[in-house]
Amino acid sequence: MAGKRNGRLTPAQEEYLGLLRSALWGTPAAMPQDIDAIRIIAKMQRTRPMIISALLNAGWQCDNPQPLELVRKTAATHVRMDHCLANVVTTLRNGGVEPVLLKGQGLARNYLQPLLRECGDIDLYVGREQYEKACAIINGTATEQEKSEATVTKLHYGLPHYEPHIGKVFIEIHSISSICLNKKDNAIYQALANKGLSNDLVPLVFDGVTVNTPSDSFNAFYIFFHMQRHFLRGGIGLRQMCDWIRFLHTHASTIDPSFFESTLDALELRAVWNLFASIAIDYLGLPAEEMPLYQPGLKKEAELVLECIFEEGNFGKGRTLRDKGRPKGHLAGKLYSNKHILERHLMLLRLYPGSKRVVWENTKSIFTAGIKNSFNKILHR
Repeated sequence: MAGKRNGRLTPAQEEYLGLLRSALWGTPAAMPQDIDAIRIIAKMQRTRPMIISALLNAGWQCDNPQPLELVRKTAATHVRMDHCLANVVTTLRNGGVEPVLLKGQGLARNYLQPLLRECGDIDLYVGREQYEKACAIINGTATEQEKSEATVTKLHYGLPHYEPHIGKVFIEIHSISSICLNKKDNAIYQALANKGLSNDLVPLVFDGVTVNTPSDSFNAFYIFFHMQRHFLRGGIGLRQMCDWIRFLHTHASTIDPSFFESTLDALELRAVWNLFASIAIDYLGLPAEEMPLYQPGLKKEAELVLECIFEEGNFGKGRTLRDKGRPKGHLAGKLYSNKHILERHLMLLRLYPGSKRVVWENTKSIFTAGIKNSFNKILHR
């Protein structure tokens, strides 16, 4: 359970990390003892194509066509997503909306082998003023089936978030890039985001179309910020860590270290930054000089965070498997869930020195959402 960690990684997890470093940096890796266990870990961490490639480079004699087919399909998915991204951006641009690409396909460019990064969805930031117009433009080109499958959620705590499918590609139209739960922190973050998503944008070309991505310094912070928020709320895969690491490495000369000092202190995230920085350096091989504000000495705490990432997996898939044992009945199920939320909260308080307010606000938000959901279910019975 999350509240009973001892901070030790398993042999399979250590071997997996060796293969992941090989994929990230092109260094040799030893053949692992338990390939099946490695492949299970890679699936939970959203790094399967990279790990398969590293295994092959280590001398794996694979007689099963499925892993090789997965690598081929991942490469084909990149081609399809780049084509879709180019079309969507062109459509929005022709309609007078200039989007900014967040994460995803833009970050794949930083890898040694970009086509081996597992694909996600396409996130496009358009801003609050252009949000409704962007949604209307996308709807104007969608098929009836695509319109019926599109959803509008309140993902960012009450702010709209449009999610259409274009063919087989999942698109997310963002009115804002993210949010902080605390109003004061949120005002600071939104000011940073407004600047980072409008000034010094970095153009990348996808399928012949130029697409803007955030400024380098803001992007380095945003990748971290998005990652740690997902970790707080229930789970990340190491692919997100790899995105951050490869971005920092590739853009080391264009990132302004002074940007992070004021930003992290204002949002009380310096301790959290150092935890993830330790994972990046001590376990995943990023050169220390390429990590802004790096302060050594948190390897033990970082290993506990890493153990949590291994256990929970991308978006908490490991916890989903655990929750198959959830008791039947509404009240019993809620008590079961709340027990694990509390255990995780106590674990995060130990791991996040100097950021206890951030942890508490996150846990309070989860409990509040759970209570509201329960009342809604009762009212609609």
